[in-house]
Amino acid sequence: MNQNQLDEMQTQRKNNIGNQSFLLLMYMLMIDGGLYGFGFRWIDYPANIMIIVTICAGIYLIRLINSNAYVGPSMENRRPVLRVMLTVAMTVAIAAGIVVLLRHASFTNTAQLNEMSAPIMFITGAIAIIIALVTLIIRKSQ
Repeated sequence: MNQNQLDEMQTQRKNNIGNQSFLLLMYMLMIDGGLYGFGFRWIDYPANIMIIVTICAGIYLIRLINSNAYVGPSMENRRPVLRVMLTVAMTVAIAAGIVVLLRHASFTNTAQLNEMSAPIMFITGAIAIIIALVTLIIRKSQ
């Protein structure tokens, strides 16, 4: 066993999923760049890259958890439920605060919409964290 306590099969699955996720990231960035070249802009520059990277990282993490390649077999019986619940509660509170801020903002022109790219990136990351934490709760460690 290596230091992260993954056996050989889990390590191979993790590497395979990592390679596929990297290819997915590369193709999504190429499609985004091609659409940008044709004049289709869905979000301005820094936000579109961060959203694509967050989506690919979320897919990578969920696939690792579903294939039992995220955590190796443990000798101890640990229950990180309290830590997971606190993280989820904090993430939900922050996301709710952003939703309240978005409700009071008025989007009368595109300049204001472009300023909202940072909250959009944060909400995307928060959703990815929530999905990963719910998946961690559902799937037990080996």
